[in-house]
Amino acid sequence: MNRSLDVRETIPRHKFRATPEAETRVLLLIDGFSHKPRGIGRCLEGRVKLAKLDFLLRYPKHLSRVLEKLGVEIQRPELLDTDAPLDSRMMRYKYGPWDPSYYAVLGSLIGRGLVRVEPLESANGLGYSTTAIGADLSESLRDDESFYVIDSRIKLLRRHLDKSGSTLKKYLYELPEVADSTWHEELT
Repeated sequence: MNRSLDVRETIPRHKFRATPEAETRVLLLIDGFSHKPRGIGRCLEGRVKLAKLDFLLRYPKHLSRVLEKLGVEIQRPELLDTDAPLDSRMMRYKYGPWDPSYYAVLGSLIGRGLVRVEPLESANGLGYSTTAIGADLSESLRDDESFYVIDSRIKLLRRHLDKSGSTLKKYLYELPEVADSTWHEELT
């Protein structure tokens, strides 16, 4: 019998579960991309963009290389010295780095009223933004010094890499660790 390979058979079940660390990081990332100057709302455009930004947030050595390639001079190199605490490694999927827990993480944040989903005006797809409750929680998390490095990296991402998901994917495929990895391989 020729049976197609089911992703659930190759990836341990626990990789699909949301963790408090992942929920916090994704909430802060969505919030960081949910506001324009002067408080006007916007959203983080799509899961592809979310995944690529999250990869760069979690793997600062790759963020540093992407920024260098773009000619961005890092004013605070200590922000990129160490990896963010990783509750799990991302995996290589068809469109680059992906975390199997994104659906659970987003479902949890949306279900608790911290993040809202909205259709994108300029394209087919969905965007993510924080609700008032999610924005307030994000602000209180940013006030906690234990989130200083992650928040600073999110600001760096927003300033220099607020690009489309496909543009970010292109940048990541220029990294040999991503381009040369096989599907479902954990990225380092």
